[in-house]
Amino acid sequence: MRRHRKGFSLIELMIVVTIIGILSAVAIPTYMGIQKRARRSEFKTNLEILRLLEEKAFAERGAYVAGADTAALMAALPEFKPGDPDRLYYEYSVVVVGPTFTARATGKAGTSDEGLVFSVDQDNNRVGW
Repeated sequence: MRRHRKGFSLIELMIVVTIIGILSAVAIPTYMGIQKRARRSEFKTNLEILRLLEEKAFAERGAYVAGADTAALMAALPEFKPGDPDRLYYEYSVVVVGPTFTARATGKAGTSDEGLVFSVDQDNNRVGW
């Protein structure tokens, strides 16, 4: 008489672990890429908003508004609301030289984009995008 054993054989467990490993090898890089694109969308949106707000300031005041960091820009341009400064992946600044400006997003320390610089100017010339 045969006894039926409950449970899985070692071969069955090894096959399941191998399948999970293959799925992880495909899924993890995809997930990381999605996270990177999400972080990058932050600077793209905020630099575009900064460019438009600078053009508005120039039309209303006849001059662009400079800001050394995100907090200074939020104070100088009340409409600029990039989000909670502690949760942003980038630090924003605007440099004004005569009748031109350059808005920059610099990757914050401790992020995967640390030190990367993206910028846009009054002519909508984009660097690093």
